[in-house]
Amino acid sequence: MSALDPLLPRGRTVVGGFESTYLPAFGVDALDLTHHAQNWRGDLDALLDAGVRHLRYPLRWHRIEPGPGQFDWRETDAVLGHLRDRGATVIVDLVHHTSYPDWLVDGFRSPRFGPAFLRYAEAVATRYPWLPAYTVFNEPFATLFLAGHQGLWPPYDTGDAGFARLLRSVLPAVVQAARAFEDLLHRAHHVWVDTAEHHTGTGPGHEHALLSNDRRHVVLDLALGHDLDPARPYLRRLVEAGGESLLDLTPLRVHLLGLDYYSHSEWFYDDAGGHAPSPRPVGFARVAELYGRRYGLPMMLSETNLRGLPSDRVSWLRHMLEQYEVALSRGVDLRGFCWFPQVDSCDWDTLLALCRGRADPVGVLSLGADGSRRRSVLTEAWEAVVAGARHEDLPAYRFQPPCDAQLAGLTPLMSHWPWREPPWPERVPPLRVSTRETETDAPPAGAPSVQEVNAVESDLPPDLVVISHLRWPWVWQRPQHLISRLARLRTAGGARTYFVEEPLPTDVAHAVLRSEELGDVTRVWLEVPGSEEEMPSPNFDDPRATGYGDLLAGMVARRGRPASPDAWLYTPMALDLARHLEPGRVVYDVMDDLSSFLNAPKGLTLRQQRLLATADVVFTGGRSLHRSVRARRQHDVHLFPSGVESSHFEAARALRRARPGRVAGYVGVFDERIDLDLLATLAAHLPDWTIQIVGPIFKIEESAVPRAANIDYVGMTPYERLPEVMAGFDVALMPFALNEATRSISPTKTLEYLAAGLPVVSTRVADVVADYSSVVHLADDGVGFAAACRRVVEHDRGDRDRRLRPILARQQWDTIAAGMARLLEATTVRDAVAGGEATA
Repeated sequence: MSALDPLLPRGRTVVGGFESTYLPAFGVDALDLTHHAQNWRGDLDALLDAGVRHLRYPLRWHRIEPGPGQFDWRETDAVLGHLRDRGATVIVDLVHHTSYPDWLVDGFRSPRFGPAFLRYAEAVATRYPWLPAYTVFNEPFATLFLAGHQGLWPPYDTGDAGFARLLRSVLPAVVQAARAFEDLLHRAHHVWVDTAEHHTGTGPGHEHALLSNDRRHVVLDLALGHDLDPARPYLRRLVEAGGESLLDLTPLRVHLLGLDYYSHSEWFYDDAGGHAPSPRPVGFARVAELYGRRYGLPMMLSETNLRGLPSDRVSWLRHMLEQYEVALSRGVDLRGFCWFPQVDSCDWDTLLALCRGRADPVGVLSLGADGSRRRSVLTEAWEAVVAGARHEDLPAYRFQPPCDAQLAGLTPLMSHWPWREPPWPERVPPLRVSTRETETDAPPAGAPSVQEVNAVESDLPPDLVVISHLRWPWVWQRPQHLISRLARLRTAGGARTYFVEEPLPTDVAHAVLRSEELGDVTRVWLEVPGSEEEMPSPNFDDPRATGYGDLLAGMVARRGRPASPDAWLYTPMALDLARHLEPGRVVYDVMDDLSSFLNAPKGLTLRQQRLLATADVVFTGGRSLHRSVRARRQHDVHLFPSGVESSHFEAARALRRARPGRVAGYVGVFDERIDLDLLATLAAHLPDWTIQIVGPIFKIEESAVPRAANIDYVGMTPYERLPEVMAGFDVALMPFALNEATRSISPTKTLEYLAAGLPVVSTRVADVVADYSSVVHLADDGVGFAAACRRVVEHDRGDRDRRLRPILARQQWDTIAAGMARLLEATTVRDAVAGGEATA
């Protein structure tokens, strides 16, 4: 190996790639489905003209050797000759997955496979002695595992015994073919390419993660003669299943290790099973570091892509490029970066288990319905990378469904990005599609093909009608954060979002429906005769609001949208109002235990029972609420603790300035949930501090509000100004009383304070103790709060931020809203399908 000139210098050389997988069960080749077999010259010239000089390219064994020992080199001569004339450095791929000839009837399991493969390999090496590099067998672990263990590809073996059987048939032939290439092509590099995996788990999943982490290395270790300790967890199972002879293979040589890494390359296991993409990934940089440490070989990122819209792929390119640069900065010996493939592939939506000609949206160039190549924002970003752009030069587009939910676990690795919305032409709302099509080996009549895939039509997304006990212009809380984001998604699909508030008593003679447009949200409220000072304020069943439902339904209908909007409720008192809309789906987002609040309306508890029984999907805003709801409903209940818009509150850190005196501050509604005695005692024990209360005083008698020279009631402050306000705090307060009203709360302000860089002192609210005790200081009374304030103001913020970072990463409002949208869409599709089956 030391005598070879480097195939790729250390650093970031962009490598191109084209995929060809032959599907023996269907007699179809991906290069034909993607029209590359006809357009190869144009595809290759476009790649090379973009500035790429290195590429992975497949040889089609089934076309080269149509009969045993009968070789037809015409196509391969033309393609490889063209590449050589253009000065390209090509890494030929001898077998890509199941790309073997039809006459090998039993494929990898056939006793003829080994001799036939060696004959073919020697013929290639003899025919093209100038080849600079080769991959003897692409992804041997992944290919033989899917064909031998999972029964997904021919010959459809299963279990450890099936995997061992295919390894005994194929791996010795791979070793012999590698030796033949080394003997015949002295200056060529052997590039071993396989999946780069990483597995983690908790509870019962921990042991399976250990097994899977051992299994991922077993094929390469057997080929290299590396670390063949029979006590290894999976190697031991493989040997016991019939793989003992594999321990005696003559080691082959690898010059460059190719790592194929995708979002699903990392798995997480728990008592619910396996999850991919992992919700707790370590990222490519760490995975590459682990592989480099294990094998000590130069490496390249030999494959990566993302199935998604072009804007999604741009952000994945940015992420992988950043991870690649991080790995280089850590000393990882990486030589090449390959987005694979260059043109959309086909049928990977079923892992090639079915052949339907469905375009797979993963390529640098998109595949048109007529086989044409279409440019996109990904094409532009990829070309910029080829020209030398770094990751920070690429746009950070927000992921669209379903990628936003699928990649939620990667949020910590991207939390510092300057996110922006995708360009308008790239924004696509989630589609509702029928899943009643029968799955068969042959394409069913009318199944979308690559020529039809761009002509898929779908119903328009329904409007969203949110009915809330809170008013939109009031304190910015969970409803505003979530609905503003969900509204943005609906608007992209042409749908409207309505935010419907409780009746508002005012100086009118009769009920009047009012509305105003606030960006993507239409705010709606009913003015009824009465006084604005009226307490408690009227709820949805107030006699003055009798016609509210009909007026609301009429407004929605007049807008010309499809019937049956989605109804999203924040209070059970809205259930009867929602029924006037004849909603398609009902969502109940349980953000508080409203029945425990002061002046809770009569009938709320009974309506909550009805709503929990009839809602299509229920979300809960905290652990305590979740336990309470699950005691009354077990299906379709999903925990989504309140989140944070980190980028908004992190601005407080830059705004903070030195000033005289200390300030302990509270931001939020000042109501019956506040421990008034604690606050008064705190002010008395911190006479040299200012206690600042920022927010409206609500449902508390004026005579009960604590007063002191060092307590400053600022009043309500717009959400936009909260970073500026928090920049003036030294410590953030959560002085909640421990009573029925706070038993189930999960305060949104916890994460907002922490994102602003503030130490937080709180009473022992159950959800705060459960979720944030590692980053929040807990105290029980005013004296304890005062002592804690003096102590935490001196704490190291860097240490707190390190513990906080993973918490913030998984609880961003963007991620939460995307997850909710995905679950609602899945509920809609599921129920639509069920209804179709019931009436068929």
